[in-house]
Amino acid sequence: MPNTLAPEANTREQILKTVGFSILIPGLGHFLNDRRGWALFWFASCQITLVLGLILAGFTQLDYGRTFGLGGTDLIFFLIPEGGNFIVIQLIARMYDSMEFGGDFPDAFPLRNLGYILSGMSGVLAMFGAAHAAGQALAKGHPLPSNLAVKPITAGRAALFTLLCPGLGHWKTGRQFKAILLGSSILSLFFLGMALGDFADFNRVRHPYYWVGQMFMGAPGWLTSLVVSGRNFHAVMPYQDAGLLFTTSAGFFNVIVALDAFHRAEHDWLTAGAKPKEEKA
Repeated sequence: MPNTLAPEANTREQILKTVGFSILIPGLGHFLNDRRGWALFWFASCQITLVLGLILAGFTQLDYGRTFGLGGTDLIFFLIPEGGNFIVIQLIARMYDSMEFGGDFPDAFPLRNLGYILSGMSGVLAMFGAAHAAGQALAKGHPLPSNLAVKPITAGRAALFTLLCPGLGHWKTGRQFKAILLGSSILSLFFLGMALGDFADFNRVRHPYYWVGQMFMGAPGWLTSLVVSGRNFHAVMPYQDAGLLFTTSAGFFNVIVALDAFHRAEHDWLTAGAKPKEEKA
């Protein structure tokens, strides 16, 4: 049995720095951990999806943000989930204006929904990229023995797999029952909510606050939104509000599942790489 299942103090500090810098600029946390290939990948992925999404939607994402400041100075532009890509969205918000204030005319930009998904993906990917960088910081601070036959996946990868499909991160750590239970529960909750809303309730223009939670469903939610983007409400659905609640809750539950997958993978990593106390002296 390992004598500790928590990272050493200096590794914890490095993880915190990695997460913070990754949120400021995606890829910066990886760069600090000497993972330059990954740094370039995360920076390019987040910026391409953000800029392309903003262009396709006519920068109308900016209508859903709020500016905070002191006195007459605007310090922070608060926009979720794009704010996960923090520094770049701050710069863009000061350089460009929405081509249509309020988002009341969805037909003005035919690819508006795709643009919203892409720009929202940028922020969500930046947050999960921070988790990926944190896992690499843990691996760097606590390297595994070279003679280990089967190496566990890093904690960051476990969280990232959850973004691809709820429960997949647990499956990759060998927890199949928990993966099936959590994954099926979240997916069922999401698609039940979509059905109650006649598959028209994943829409930022009509439900911008619910939309934020729905975006954290990851790939299943993003693909579903694109497939049903042409659907609209033609009447008030009897369980429409319940549907919105279910889809949004599913997205936020997926964040909790990702955090749990990260923790379980971290536990496995430290267990596999822990050394007897006398070797740490």
